[in-house]
Amino acid sequence: MKLAFATKTLAAAVIAMSAHAGAAQAQTKIRAGTASFNEALMPIYAAQEKGYYKEAGIEVEMTNFRGGAPAIQALVSGGIEMCLCAADHIVRLKGRRMPAQILVGLDEFHSYAIVAKASSPFTNLESLKGKRIGITAPGSLTDNTLRYSMVSSGFRPERDFEIMGTGGGGPMIAAIDTGQVDAGMLITTDIENIMQKPGAYKVVIEYRDMPYASFGALVLQSWVKANPKDAAAFAKATVRAIEDLKKDPKFAVSVIQKMYPSFSPELAAAVAKSAVQRTPNGGIVSAASLENLNKIVTATDKSLTPVSLDEAFDASLVKQ
Repeated sequence: MKLAFATKTLAAAVIAMSAHAGAAQAQTKIRAGTASFNEALMPIYAAQEKGYYKEAGIEVEMTNFRGGAPAIQALVSGGIEMCLCAADHIVRLKGRRMPAQILVGLDEFHSYAIVAKASSPFTNLESLKGKRIGITAPGSLTDNTLRYSMVSSGFRPERDFEIMGTGGGGPMIAAIDTGQVDAGMLITTDIENIMQKPGAYKVVIEYRDMPYASFGALVLQSWVKANPKDAAAFAKATVRAIEDLKKDPKFAVSVIQKMYPSFSPELAAAVAKSAVQRTPNGGIVSAASLENLNKIVTATDKSLTPVSLDEAFDASLVKQ
């Protein structure tokens, strides 16, 4: 009887181990490239911390790239399956006949503003005429937005201003501090950071209240067609994390603190609050945010054509 019991127990253990091994083998790796490290990635880190991706049978492996251009090139070449980057790349990929879509919207507002020293006389774009304005890089969201803003206001970008690529974050702040540029485009996280110093800086032109599909999880449509279950699994797991972040402010702050260990409690709380407010409910890309994206991207490159909401985003993936 004891031998029979032991045999049955061993058989059950083997079956359990086999099932576990099968589940482990079922994990699908999605290689995701990040164009820049910023607070819009919070839902991705939250989903990983909660174990939602693992539960959904996928593993998200993130690799940092120096900007959107190399990350998109890796996406096109098959080096990665997903780009966590500015959603305006879907317009350019359409122009290259490489249709892409946003699996999940991660930020539904523009994420930059033009900042200068508080002591400067600048109050609007007209006051900056003839001055040096910093962008992160040519062809970037900051470049496109600045040129669109200039043209819309009746200015000629190349003649009326000096546009300089300085990089983002620390390099941009240093360029403003040293006078290399008179004003520069900074992302929300960096603005929240420098505004911790009262009276040092000011926002000259605010773009962050503009609906804009500024950041998302981008994939080629061909990948979605070949991997519909994985695409839906990623989308649903990320949306679960978004819902958690919106329901639990303390959880949001804890995620930001892990992403930015050097942030003070006050700064982490401010960034978390801003990031949660900017994250679209349910990861849904709105028509207004895509309309503004199309306007800005196509205004500076007449060879490009707008992308429709149906082309850019499949809401059924996040609603399943």
